[in-house]
Amino acid sequence: MSLLEIAGLEAGYGAQTVLRGLDLALAEGSFAALVGPNGHGKSTALRTVSGLLRARGGTIRLAGERIDRLRPDQIVAAGVVHVPQGDMLFPEMTVLENLRLGAYLPAAAAEAARRLDEVFDLLPKLRERRGQVASTLSGGERRMVGIGRGLMAGGRVLMLDEPSLGLAPIVIDQIYEVVRSLAASGRTILVVEENAMRIAEMADRMHLMDNGRIGWEGPGQDFLSRPEILSAYLGG
Repeated sequence: MSLLEIAGLEAGYGAQTVLRGLDLALAEGSFAALVGPNGHGKSTALRTVSGLLRARGGTIRLAGERIDRLRPDQIVAAGVVHVPQGDMLFPEMTVLENLRLGAYLPAAAAEAARRLDEVFDLLPKLRERRGQVASTLSGGERRMVGIGRGLMAGGRVLMLDEPSLGLAPIVIDQIYEVVRSLAASGRTILVVEENAMRIAEMADRMHLMDNGRIGWEGPGQDFLSRPEILSAYLGG
């Protein structure tokens, strides 16, 4: 049984339907990527799984239990953590204060000290910047704080929405070293990424979005060896 299983998911905004019967399953401990053209539903899928957007149809199950009817805080408590696109930090709060906000639920708060040490071990620059106000950080440092805050919540599934967006190539390398370390630790990860070629070299499995559903899925190496997939879904 898959750890996270999405079946026939439908969602959208107002009169606009974005997800049109999305099916996607993640095995426990897997590192999966959701890629495809802009506007085809990648970020909407993550927002729906995390409860920020209400599903119009279909089901979302975590370890066999439905979570699509839960509130966002209940979904986090169940074990799904969403690190959204962009920085989304509290700019006038320190790095440490932003991180601690990730452990706002009672179960996470009880583990906050241990998880903070783990975040600092994984992201040592944040230990150096712990007392610095978030608005004074570089773009890469802010992105690391966002990931660290998600890790403070714990959870069994970590969803990252375009962690490399807008960053310089050298900083992207640093961010993805962190993602590699998380995947190697056995955490189940789902990443939305615009740079499909880059993520295909890292992910266990690729899922290509096409008009609100999965148009193709398979191992990352298969994706890299299929020029017709690149042409059909990514324009080259």
